[in-house]
Amino acid sequence: MAGNAAGLQASVSSYAGGIALWAAGLVMVSAQATFALWMRLTAFVAAALFAVSVLMILWGAPLLPTSSPLPALGYPFLVLTFIGWIWTLVKAER
Repeated sequence: MAGNAAGLQASVSSYAGGIALWAAGLVMVSAQATFALWMRLTAFVAAALFAVSVLMILWGAPLLPTSSPLPALGYPFLVLTFIGWIWTLVKAER
Protein backbone atom coordinates (compact mmCIF):
# COMPACT_ATOMS: atom_id res chain seq x y z
CA MET A 1 0.00 0.00 0.00
CA ALA A 2 2.86 2.38 0.77
CA GLY A 3 4.25 1.76 -2.72
CA ASN A 4 1.05 3.04 -4.31
CA ALA A 5 1.16 6.29 -2.31
CA ALA A 6 4.80 6.81 -3.26
CA GLY A 7 3.95 6.13 -6.92
CA LEU A 8 1.13 8.67 -6.85
CA GLN A 9 3.36 11.26 -5.20
CA ALA A 10 6.06 10.68 -7.81
CA SER A 11 3.56 11.25 -10.63
CA VAL A 12 2.30 14.63 -9.40
CA SER A 13 4.60 16.73 -11.59
CA SER A 14 3.61 14.92 -14.79
CA TYR A 15 -0.02 15.03 -13.68
CA ALA A 16 0.20 18.81 -13.19
CA GLY A 17 1.64 19.17 -16.68
CA GLY A 18 -1.14 17.03 -18.11
CA ILE A 19 -4.00 18.92 -16.51
CA ALA A 20 -2.38 22.22 -17.48
CA LEU A 21 -2.57 21.04 -21.09
CA TRP A 22 -6.17 19.93 -20.58
CA ALA A 23 -7.05 23.37 -19.21
CA ALA A 24 -5.47 25.15 -22.17
CA GLY A 25 -7.02 22.76 -24.68
CA LEU A 26 -10.48 23.07 -23.18
CA VAL A 27 -10.36 26.84 -23.39
CA MET A 28 -9.04 26.90 -26.97
CA VAL A 29 -11.49 24.33 -28.36
CA SER A 30 -14.56 25.50 -26.47
CA ALA A 31 -14.12 29.20 -27.15
CA GLN A 32 -15.67 28.70 -30.59
CA ALA A 33 -19.30 29.66 -31.06
CA THR A 34 -19.74 26.25 -32.75
CA PHE A 35 -20.63 24.78 -29.39
CA ALA A 36 -23.69 25.54 -27.31
CA LEU A 37 -23.28 27.93 -24.40
CA TRP A 38 -23.71 25.21 -21.76
CA MET A 39 -20.83 23.23 -23.31
CA ARG A 40 -18.57 26.24 -23.36
CA LEU A 41 -19.42 27.00 -19.73
CA THR A 42 -18.72 23.45 -18.55
CA ALA A 43 -15.40 23.53 -20.42
CA PHE A 44 -14.41 26.84 -18.86
CA VAL A 45 -15.36 25.62 -15.37
CA ALA A 46 -13.30 22.45 -15.85
CA ALA A 47 -10.39 24.48 -17.20
CA ALA A 48 -10.53 26.89 -14.27
CA LEU A 49 -10.63 24.05 -11.73
CA PHE A 50 -7.70 22.31 -13.43
CA ALA A 51 -5.73 25.57 -13.63
CA VAL A 52 -6.28 26.22 -9.91
CA SER A 53 -5.14 22.66 -9.18
CA VAL A 54 -1.96 23.20 -11.23
CA LEU A 55 -1.20 26.44 -9.42
CA MET A 56 -1.75 24.78 -6.05
CA ILE A 57 0.61 21.94 -7.01
CA LEU A 58 3.23 24.44 -8.21
CA TRP A 59 2.93 26.31 -4.89
CA GLY A 60 3.63 23.08 -3.02
CA ALA A 61 0.17 21.95 -1.94
CA PRO A 62 0.10 18.18 -1.38
CA LEU A 63 -2.44 17.46 -4.12
CA LEU A 64 -2.62 14.02 -5.70
CA PRO A 65 -4.65 13.09 -8.80
CA THR A 66 -7.19 11.50 -6.42
CA SER A 67 -7.43 14.47 -4.02
CA SER A 68 -10.79 16.01 -3.24
CA PRO A 69 -12.29 18.56 -3.81
CA LEU A 70 -9.55 19.66 -6.20
CA PRO A 71 -8.68 18.37 -8.76
CA ALA A 72 -11.44 15.74 -8.58
CA LEU A 73 -14.15 18.40 -8.91
CA GLY A 74 -13.01 19.24 -12.45
CA TYR A 75 -13.67 15.79 -13.90
CA PRO A 76 -17.50 15.90 -13.92
CA PHE A 77 -17.31 19.16 -15.88
CA LEU A 78 -14.80 17.60 -18.25
CA VAL A 79 -17.13 14.64 -18.85
CA LEU A 80 -20.11 16.96 -19.46
CA THR A 81 -18.02 18.85 -21.99
CA PHE A 82 -17.06 15.62 -23.76
CA ILE A 83 -20.73 14.57 -23.87
CA GLY A 84 -21.59 17.94 -25.40
CA TRP A 85 -18.86 17.66 -28.02
CA ILE A 86 -20.00 14.16 -28.96
CA TRP A 87 -23.63 15.30 -29.10
CA THR A 88 -22.65 18.18 -31.40
CA LEU A 89 -20.75 15.86 -33.75
CA VAL A 90 -23.49 13.23 -33.86
CA LYS A 91 -26.15 15.90 -34.44
CA ALA A 92 -24.12 17.41 -37.31
CA GLU A 93 -23.94 14.04 -39.11
CA ARG A 94 -27.73 13.62 -39.23
